Amino acid sequence: ANAYSRQLNEELKPLSIKQKEHILQYWKNGEIAKILFRKNDQVNELFKLKQPVIVNDISKVSDKNTLEVILSKYKNKVVLIDLWATWCGPCLEAMKQFRTTKGEFFDKDVAFVYLTNGTSPRNLWEEKIKGIGGEHYYLTNNQWKYLMNYFDLGYIPSYLIFNKEGDLINKFSGFPGNDKIKN
Repeated sequence: ANAYSRQLNEELKPLSIKQKEHILQYWKNGEIAKILFRKNDQVNELFKLKQPVIVNDISKVSDKNTLEVILSKYKNKVVLIDLWATWCGPCLEAMKQFRTTKGEFFDKDVAFVYLTNGTSPRNLWEEKIKGIGGEHYYLTNNQWKYLMNYFDLGYIPSYLIFNKEGDLINKFSGFPGNDKIKN
């Protein structure tokens, strides 16, 4: 049950036909089966809107050029940059809360960009991003420090929102809620 739950909650990966059969064989129509199938229905809805995971390597880019290189990939798009870490409970909770709202921008000119650094173990980061989707960057510690200092961000999660022209239009430290980010 824990493995199925992790698959559904963290990876946002729907159950396979074989997995559904196993659940029915083991738990019949019990509460655990009902909970897993209900969650699977929710994941199937989110899965339709889930973006593929794209990992971008900019480890050789200088600290001062990090943001410029990132933004250059998303010309004529609104860019939401989420600075987060695998160990950050508030970061993970914010991503969970934002999933549905993020789906509203599925076919719009919006790029969802996620930045982390070496404080997130690489193998754990690779697992976590499967359930997030979007564009991911694993920054060097110096790139990370530079961005945090440059934008005067004290902690994570932190967010930077750029308009289609590449101008910073808003920044937040701490998840401000779906409505504020959506607006």
